[in-house]
Amino acid sequence: MRVTIKDVAKQANVAISTASRVINNSGYVSEDTRQRVEEAIKRLGYVPNSIARSLKWKQTFSIGLIVSDIGNPFYAELAQAVERAARERGYSVLLTNTDSKAAQERDCVGVLAAKQVDGIIWYSPINEELVDEVMENSRATVVVITGKEGHLGHHTIRIDDQLGAFEAVNHLISLGHTRIGYIAEPSDPKFPQERMKGYRRALAEAGLEFDESLVVRGTYQEGSGRKAIKVLLGLEERPTAVFCANDLMAIEAMQYARGVGLRIPEDLAVVGFDNTKLACLHGIDLTTVAQPTYEMGREGAKLLISSITKPLSPRQLLLRPSLVVRRSCGQYLKEGQR
Repeated sequence: MRVTIKDVAKQANVAISTASRVINNSGYVSEDTRQRVEEAIKRLGYVPNSIARSLKWKQTFSIGLIVSDIGNPFYAELAQAVERAARERGYSVLLTNTDSKAAQERDCVGVLAAKQVDGIIWYSPINEELVDEVMENSRATVVVITGKEGHLGHHTIRIDDQLGAFEAVNHLISLGHTRIGYIAEPSDPKFPQERMKGYRRALAEAGLEFDESLVVRGTYQEGSGRKAIKVLLGLEERPTAVFCANDLMAIEAMQYARGVGLRIPEDLAVVGFDNTKLACLHGIDLTTVAQPTYEMGREGAKLLISSITKPLSPRQLLLRPSLVVRRSCGQYLKEGQR
């Protein structure tokens, strides 16, 4: 197995960013710390990978943004927030799309390297080691936006996905639902599993048993919600409510359910996650967990550009989502409203 900068940092008992400064001979590092890192490099036989060597410290006043699916309205809204904040500070944004594929993610890094961007905002990396490679082989600044805990070696904006999912499912339980389906995030461990943790935690705290048959893994992408809800509605004892890991899958689930004669929310309550602009359209009225999309994009750009201007030690910012109640969950029916 290839020795990485993480191994060097752990061996030397320093942060990844400190090890990176020693390897790239950039920024201040005390002589004692530098010696420890250099000794760790020799002991482990560390050899820097060639990837991202072309991300040179030659300022271009441009930054890269890596997202998973530009067809998802959530990412379009995030990109808009990043672009506005960057433009206010004299920077342009180069958008790249991975389609949730590791190989394509690496290609995205290559594109940004070729363009010599000054830094990268990276939404939910598929290959976390690739982030480390970019940091160890270049002086480019990286800000990661994620729902997963960790990422302590670089700037991180984390959304409390587990809390958001917990509140969504807890809300359905408060409306009397005990059989709640979940159209979930992909099972691949490279994807954050915090929303699944929130779903299970809400059930456990309410004294409801976790039923694996009520969980169908989605992909976050178009067509996934339709396939998943078809499975759930085909169960002998179908769920009376469904929580979905994003709005796109939730809206597809609603459309399919209506297509087979079910009423939303009278026959099936639905809750999503993201609060995209589609969620509030008439006829959809989706109850959903609102991610602070504009804030995460704006803060990500601000942090990245500040760090480009003056290198900062790794910073972590935690943002809280909130539940937005609309008609799809059935609360208004319970309150006697139409």
